[in-house]
Amino acid sequence: MSADYWSSTQRTKWQVTREQLMESRRRLVFLEKKMIQSGLIKDHPHVSCDVNMRIYLHNLTLKLGRRLNVRQIALSSAEIYLSRFLTRVSIKEVNVYLLVTTCLYVACKIEECPQHIRLIVSEARNLWPEYIPQDVSKLAEFEFYLIEELDMYLVLHHPYKSLLQVRDFLQTNSSKFGFSLSSVELQYSWSLINDSYITDLHLIFPPHVIAMAAVYITIVLEKRLNAIRGQGLLLSAHGDGLQVKQETMHIDDLISLTSSNTHADIACDLQPGDKLGSQRLDEDTLKIEKFMNFFNYSHVNLDEVVEAMQEMIGLYLAWNNYNEGLIRKTLQYMLLSR
Repeated sequence: MSADYWSSTQRTKWQVTREQLMESRRRLVFLEKKMIQSGLIKDHPHVSCDVNMRIYLHNLTLKLGRRLNVRQIALSSAEIYLSRFLTRVSIKEVNVYLLVTTCLYVACKIEECPQHIRLIVSEARNLWPEYIPQDVSKLAEFEFYLIEELDMYLVLHHPYKSLLQVRDFLQTNSSKFGFSLSSVELQYSWSLINDSYITDLHLIFPPHVIAMAAVYITIVLEKRLNAIRGQGLLLSAHGDGLQVKQETMHIDDLISLTSSNTHADIACDLQPGDKLGSQRLDEDTLKIEKFMNFFNYSHVNLDEVVEAMQEMIGLYLAWNNYNEGLIRKTLQYMLLSR
């Protein structure tokens, strides 16, 4: 436990590389096969912890959290516990509805907004009566199982604090950098961070990298978005996933942006100190140049920010094709056939 991220268990025990994460999941698949062969679990080939399943679990967490009026920080902690747990335990072994409920129950305790166990079981049963048992001891048992698999490392550091630090720093030094985050840009960056908990980013990167990636999408890609909108090439935005106002970016906007940009293109755009030469310095371009001066000053790892940004945008590409009904039916068949 630590108030400092750099000496916290989140960094020393639960921050991994992509290669380590892939190896953990390979071991999990091997364990799954052994359990299926021994008859401990049934084989459900259509059930896997892919991006569609993670979007579904994210939505389950939000639904239960809203019924309980839980703070955003507790919802985000619950999603990290969920991600960590599913790197060690097969989704085919557990009742995912009870898992979501337990993660939120533990997160509320850790984030000092505790919910009574009877209340959280009652609200979960109202949402998913066929999957949540009336016996509250089942949730208590799962709580110990969850904490054990997480090695009792439960204190977390989130990108929200880093985002607010960036906002405050830019406001304080607006005369030096020449711009600050507007309330709309802050709101949009916050929404991006909310959705980033569906991805693996919080197992791989420090919180400040995720916060800077959210600001990057909001500030730097806004110029391209405005250019595309000016040419009338965008379809009407439906706003799935991101709950933001019409004047800010939506999923369709991000898809349109990424469809014509590769990882290398984005890395080239994000070179601190690049000279814009004779290009016309419109308002958006000036904002980007000022942001890049700040980015260069911050010494945040450029490659990590680009990688985080790519994964966040990739999430929205997958989200655009997400079929909740199919996931729900697949889980129903698995859980009710036990």
